[in-house]
Amino acid sequence: MRFGRALDPILGSKTKLGLLRTMFSSPGRRWTGREVANAARISTAQAARDLAELADTSVVLREVAGKSYSWGLNSAHVLFPTLQELFLREAGLKAEMVRQVADALGSVPVERVRVFGSVARGDERDDSDVDLFLQIRRPVDRGRIEAAIDRVRARIWSRFGNPVSALVYTRTEATRPPNPALMESINREGIDLKEGVE
Repeated sequence: MRFGRALDPILGSKTKLGLLRTMFSSPGRRWTGREVANAARISTAQAARDLAELADTSVVLREVAGKSYSWGLNSAHVLFPTLQELFLREAGLKAEMVRQVADALGSVPVERVRVFGSVARGDERDDSDVDLFLQIRRPVDRGRIEAAIDRVRARIWSRFGNPVSALVYTRTEATRPPNPALMESINREGIDLKEGVE
C-alpha cells in the first residue's frame, strides 16, 4: 500500500469505482469476475484488469475457485470502513436531496410536491437539473411559493451542485395541463415529497 496518495490506485478510474460500488452493495459476497463485471456494467476484460489492480492494494481479495477466481472485499483493510461509509453515503444522496427540498419548502401552502425527470428516474447527468413540480390551490399562492423555491434552489446548489427547475401549477392547471404528456410523466415517475401540506 502506498501511504501517500493511497486512494489513487483504488479510486483512480470510473471502472474501479463501478466495481467497488457494486461490491460494497453486498460487502460479504464473493463474486466471479463475470458477475461483478455484469453488475457494474463494464466489460469482463476491463473488470479483470481493474480487479487485479485492486487486489494489488489488498482492498479486494482474490481466491482461486476452480479454473477461475472469486473476488471479495477485504474487511480487514485499513480503508474498508471509510470506503464502506463513502459508498453508503453515496447510495443515500437522492433521499438526502429529497429531505433537503422538503425542509427548504417548510410549511408553504402546497398541495403536492414531486421531484420528476432524470433525477427521479435515476438517469441524471452531472449537470442535470432537479426538476420540481409544485401544485398550489390558488393563483394567489404563487407569491409565497416563489420565496420557498428560491430557498430550495440555494440549498440544493450549495449542497449538491445541481440547479433546480420548478414547475408550479394550480390544482385546476394540474387537472387540465398545457402539456398532458409531461403531467402524466410527473405522476408516473415523480417522487412525492409532501401531499396536503398547509
